[in-house]
This record gives sequence, structure tokens and C-alpha cells, in this order.
Amino acid sequence: MNNYNLKSRVAIVTGGAQGFGFAITKRFLESGAEVIIWDIDQKAVDEALKELSSEKCSHQIVDVTNFDDITKNIEKITKKKNIDIFINNAGMAGKNTQVWNYPNDEWLKVMNLDLNSVFYCCKAIVPHMIKNNYGRIVNIASTHGLIGSLNKSAYTASKHGLVGLTKVTALETAEDPITCNSLCPGFVLT
Repeated sequence: MNNYNLKSRVAIVTGGAQGFGFAITKRFLESGAEVIIWDIDQKAVDEALKELSSEKCSHQIVDVTNFDDITKNIEKITKKKNIDIFINNAGMAGKNTQVWNYPNDEWLKVMNLDLNSVFYCCKAIVPHMIKNNYGRIVNIASTHGLIGSLNKSAYTASKHGLVGLTKVTALETAEDPITCNSLCPGFVLT
């Protein structure tokens, strides 16, 4: 496993209390970063914090589908420290069914969490990173963001959109010392 020195870095990991987010949080802590978990599931956060048992790990209960909640929590953090790394990991798969059977309300939930939330987070964090002349943004997409997937219309569409949003954000921050990338993992046991 590669070793990274993140001792002077502060990272936010959305959905950081479980799954990929928890694994990312754990790895960042092992690399010396201070990590702030953003999640809406207090029970999962409590369990994660107990298992991680690190003074360098804290949390905020944040609804990443709510732009005002995002900006309010970023402002709380940036009064005391810079945010160097932002991992957009929160997401959901949604239902598995054909396009013509996909419930409208479920479609909107998936789009709001898997795509809109990343737009909101990037919109809120990039100005801070530009001001501080440094930033790393990683958006967790999926292999479904690169190919079509049977019975996964909302998830696939949201992850395709996420890959596109990442490309645009990377281009728009290219003249600043900010990078924006997406990862497109397949099915992985974390």
C-alpha cells in the first residue's frame, strides 16, 4: 500500500461513516490527516468514531442535498482552519427497474444525492480553496458512470453526470493549485 504524508491537511469526507467513505476516512487518518466526517446518520457516525478512536477525527451532521446546510458547515470549519481535501462520497443506488417503471420520486432522490449534492459541495468549497491557493477534490462516481447499466437508470445517469461535472470543475480550476478528479470503482468490499 502506498504511504502518503497528509499531516498538515484537513479533509472532509461526505458519507464518511460507512462503506467507501469510512475506508477513505480511515486511510486519511492513517496518513496523518485531520478528517471531518459529514453524514446524516448519527448512529453510523457514533459507531465510526468509536471504531476509529482518533482525536484527529470529528464530525458534522450535514444534509449534503441542502446547499445552505453545506455552506453553514463549511463556514464553521473555515473560521478556524483551511479545508484542503474534499471527498464527495455520499450517495445511493436507488431502485433497480426499467426506465418506464422507475418511480419519479425515487429518480429525484438519487439525482439529488448522487449529483446535485456534489454540485452544491463543489460550488461551496471551490471559492475557499481558491482563496487558500490549494485544494484537492475527489468525486466518487462509479463504473456505471462510464457505461450503461441494465435497470439502473437513475444511478447510471447521475454517475455519468458526476463524471461530466468533475471534468468541468477540473477545467475551471486548472489555473489554480486545485485538482478535481473522479474515481469510478466497481463493486468492492471495503
